Amino acid sequence: MDFTTKPSYYQVGGSLTNNAPNYVKRQADDDLYNGLKAGEFCYVLNSRQMGKSSLQVRTIQRLRNEGIACAAIDISEIGNRGVTPEQWYAGLLRILENNFSLSDIVNVRTWWRDRNFLTPVQRLSEFIETVLLPNIFSNIVIFIDEIDSILALDFPADDFLALIRSCYNKRANNSEFDRLTWALLGVASPTDLCREKNATTNTPFNIGKAIELTGFDETEAQPLAAGLAELTDSPNQVLREVLYWTGGQPFLTQKLCKLLLENPQLIPNLPPPAAPCQGGEKDAAAPCQEGEKDKINTSQEWVEKVVHLKIVENWETQDVPEHLSTIRDRLFKENQRIVRRLGLYQQILEQAEIVPDGSAEQMELRLSGLIVKRREKLTISNPIYEAVFNKELIEQKLENLSPYSEAIKLWLNSSCEDNSQLLRGDDLQSALVWAAGKSLRNEDFQFLTASQKVILSDQNQLLHSAKLETQKAVCDAEKALMEADSAKQKAKHWIRIGSAVLAASLVGAIGFSTLAYQRFKLAQASIEIEQNGSDALLLAVSQKTENSEALSEALLRAIASGKRLKTLVKNKHKLEEYPATRPLLALQIILDKISQQQQTKASSLPPQTKINWQAHKGAVTSISFSPTRKMLATAGIDDRVRIWNFSGQKIAEWKALQQSVNMVNFSPNGKFLATAGRDSTVKLWNLSGKNISQLKGIQGSVTSISFSPEGKLLAAAGIDSKAAIWKLSNLPKLASPSVQIPGHNGLVRSVNFSPKGDFLTTLDGKSTVRIWNLSGKLKKTLPLQAIGLSFSSDQYQYRFATVTLNGKVALWDMSEKELVNEFQTLHFDAKAISFSPDGERLATVGIDKSVRLWNLAGRQVAQFDFEENVVSVSWSRDGKQLAVAGSNGTVWLRQVEGLEELLKQSCNFFTTQPKYFTRVSTICK
Repeated sequence: MDFTTKPSYYQVGGSLTNNAPNYVKRQADDDLYNGLKAGEFCYVLNSRQMGKSSLQVRTIQRLRNEGIACAAIDISEIGNRGVTPEQWYAGLLRILENNFSLSDIVNVRTWWRDRNFLTPVQRLSEFIETVLLPNIFSNIVIFIDEIDSILALDFPADDFLALIRSCYNKRANNSEFDRLTWALLGVASPTDLCREKNATTNTPFNIGKAIELTGFDETEAQPLAAGLAELTDSPNQVLREVLYWTGGQPFLTQKLCKLLLENPQLIPNLPPPAAPCQGGEKDAAAPCQEGEKDKINTSQEWVEKVVHLKIVENWETQDVPEHLSTIRDRLFKENQRIVRRLGLYQQILEQAEIVPDGSAEQMELRLSGLIVKRREKLTISNPIYEAVFNKELIEQKLENLSPYSEAIKLWLNSSCEDNSQLLRGDDLQSALVWAAGKSLRNEDFQFLTASQKVILSDQNQLLHSAKLETQKAVCDAEKALMEADSAKQKAKHWIRIGSAVLAASLVGAIGFSTLAYQRFKLAQASIEIEQNGSDALLLAVSQKTENSEALSEALLRAIASGKRLKTLVKNKHKLEEYPATRPLLALQIILDKISQQQQTKASSLPPQTKINWQAHKGAVTSISFSPTRKMLATAGIDDRVRIWNFSGQKIAEWKALQQSVNMVNFSPNGKFLATAGRDSTVKLWNLSGKNISQLKGIQGSVTSISFSPEGKLLAAAGIDSKAAIWKLSNLPKLASPSVQIPGHNGLVRSVNFSPKGDFLTTLDGKSTVRIWNLSGKLKKTLPLQAIGLSFSSDQYQYRFATVTLNGKVALWDMSEKELVNEFQTLHFDAKAISFSPDGERLATVGIDKSVRLWNLAGRQVAQFDFEENVVSVSWSRDGKQLAVAGSNGTVWLRQVEGLEELLKQSCNFFTTQPKYFTRVSTICK
């Protein structure tokens, strides 16, 4: 046998050329070609390395042979992070110019600049209508590859998708558009690509044709057998085994064939020709002779050995080019659906197949390539994936995710009967906080619900014990009376003394038992309220879709627990002293869900709970409330400062000329602003945008600024490992710092004056917190690693808070600089913390697009979710509003409600729900 092979016959990764002999034609080839030739908008959205790019190359060649003009745009080449809409759309236009050779007809740079009064998408639309169509006389197809790259843009690309839809709509009035169509290819679902979830009239996907791209079957894959013929006399038999292991996945099939060619020595006696009954079909019904079985085993063992040695074992080191790694990254991507996604995949591993329901978790698994749809069921794509991403690996990952992994595992192993594994106390509280907002497995919901029920059972037993103790105390008192009566008969002269002692004993016994009983009653009520609030919250967040009935029921339960809490805390004014807070969290989250559900309807919820507006192009880097007036200031990477009223109307705007503005702060008297620039300057401005002064002393980008409470000093820090303090008494002339504070590890993330202005803190790039006096002398280095720090402005608290990267919050006493309390926020990755002005709440920010509010006891009281990553937050001076800055230029102004306001809003919601009148009138009276 000649083992000499052509190494180029099989290609692993990348697009195949037009004439590649190993190209496998599938049904999708004809579907895409015929659809585009007929002028249909087509899209091929599938997992990576399924042959989309090769399909595009072949289709373009076939269309060009028919005289159709084609352009191929790899949209990832334009870039995403940091690219502005102007640059992105101009990049598309430039590629169209090059693809269709339009440079002799129009100067694109001049053409684009002359229309800067139009939005970028309008300019692209006009270019297509006035330049492209009039100068290209044949039919036109524009291919957009890697369309999922738009998900990484710093701005939504819904306008681009709407442009594609508009090209279709224009056909009714302009027949020229009949000649133009589009094809989109990428790894995403239509739902993912459309950030504006309600824009169903603008998306092209509801008028387009979805092209289904499947793995190779044995008939289609025959071109691949030619390469194996150089190695064996039975290439079809070997190919059948290859397809069994790869499930026809194009990348894996090409790779395994190539590995067989490269490793013929693994089985010295290669298999001879096989009978039709032989091969990789494990369920073949045709009987075979004993000698034929040996031949089958030899062929199977050969391919199987190559699979295990060269693909499965130590796969991370052999995964070149990357394939399994990309699947791993999508499978284990940390988001709110990871638990349910892994649980769903675990279910498929155990059951072999499940019925598709169109859920987001199923779509994520299909886009990863791990599962495919076969015979109307979802199943594992191939045995290689099943061997790499096996049951043991998934169990391990799930155990590492949840804070109760070991407990739920033992509980499930006991057939859900071992109640000793159920959660209680702080463990249950932490688990419920962790679960809020996540899409969980059914097993998780059962476990959490059972844990909450057993808490009630435990407390009922405790209450019963308290009653028994009380009854015993009363019996003891009665016994004492009887004994005293007997003693009275024997010694009348001691009657007065004996009676006095007896009375004191009786009062003491009854008083003690009554106090104990009251404490048990209070604890019982608190736990029941917390339990009921948790039940309401779980009912709301466990819905796969926005179920109006379930949300209404959840809100009624939350109102009931909130009313009981209101009665319980009527004499407690501090949020920290609330014995339960889950009703507040449940009311707020459920109201938000209902409000979001009804945003396209006439909502019965109070307006202005949350408003938002586009404040900047690109990320909003900082946001700050005025301490004296109802307005706030924002700054962004677009180098602009803007002042807004609380309705989102712009009051003033100016360009800072600092390359990018990293931070903006109002002075304590609210009369001027300070901005920290990327150009190493700190600038002071009046509220009209006039530059008052420029402060220098930090080398490199300035990361943080802070005014002293009386406004006489300003501190700044930057990436040059130091901070500095300026005296503001000599403004407006150019000022140098009066105090330099060096000695940090790398950049200084933040600098903050204490509320009394008697010291300041710095937080450096190594997460070290240092405390300095105003002369720049180090007073203390705190024994922790932090990512954010905030002072309480409440003069009676004298506290500050820190948060670590893993979400642990610590409260510190400012006088002693000692730790007072700490708790876990369960953010995936925390990055900021902020005290409310009254010192009652802490706001924490993570990378999960949410802001969570906590009382000082570490109980969560609110959670606000947003459509963008949160960059910065700021409290209004009354603590009633929270301003949130987003990474795509959006600013949100969010009301922060207490228990009274939440109950009022909730009851008002049901005034327009007649079927709930009876229940509501009882609860909300």
